[in-house]
Amino acid sequence: MSLSFRHYRSETLSHSHDDFHQIIVSHHGVLDLDVEGAGGAVRGRQIAFVPAGARHAYRAQGMNRFLVIDLDANLAACAGIEQLWQQAGGGAYLSVPGTVRLGELESMFGGATHLDLAPCAASVPMTMTTGFPMPRLHSAGQSAMIGFLADLLRNARRGQGHSHGQYDAHDNISGEIPPRLRRAMEWAAARLNEPLSIAEMAKIAALSESALFAGFERHVGCAPMRWLGLLRLDRGRDLLADPKNSETIADIARQVGFQDQAAFSRAFSRRFAVAPGRFRKQCQVP
Repeated sequence: MSLSFRHYRSETLSHSHDDFHQIIVSHHGVLDLDVEGAGGAVRGRQIAFVPAGARHAYRAQGMNRFLVIDLDANLAACAGIEQLWQQAGGGAYLSVPGTVRLGELESMFGGATHLDLAPCAASVPMTMTTGFPMPRLHSAGQSAMIGFLADLLRNARRGQGHSHGQYDAHDNISGEIPPRLRRAMEWAAARLNEPLSIAEMAKIAALSESALFAGFERHVGCAPMRWLGLLRLDRGRDLLADPKNSETIADIARQVGFQDQAAFSRAFSRRFAVAPGRFRKQCQVP
């Protein structure tokens, strides 16, 4: 099992994976997704369950970030995840009744953006809250993720009035980021190299500062400056990973809003558990 927080591009891509299911949950933004001819979108409370072997095409709309869980098909079967998915309707698109708070999940794993969790061992069976027998788990992180998925699917329900999980643009899904917040987020994302403040973001959103905080906590799962800091580091990571980018680490640091390379390196190392220079070298290895 692996989980990662990913950004998707605007061009349409397509692929399939035979040995694992994929669960996609929106942190923010919209992912247009077509699974074996069933069109839909991952946004707000609408999540996707892409079965192993299913051909799917996808593209993102604007600024985005998604939790993507690659779940081994054998593990999904033995842990009862497949059964819970079938009970929730068995479709590619599911709706959850409440906002998925991904901030707490990311904190649980120390802010890492990608984790490979140990596979389950075919040993003494045990029972978790899924109500299905499952093998003992090597990793506490994997156990926590199985519990997270079980709760997510147990509470999922098919979206009413949406054939094949199609999303109606006129629907008001409370889990979706409101236009005012989205406007402030897009404004900030376009100015990462500038010193930004809560007051400026609140002004762009036409909200009071307290309302801005409340909106971020409710719809994004963290405070505005926390979100901005994560976005800056994610953008820095993308620039470092680009083999065509010849800018120095200091230049990249300034480009994403850090005053100096040292501050960027400390924050980057805390978030990704690797120094920027080492990460860039790893990305250059075929």
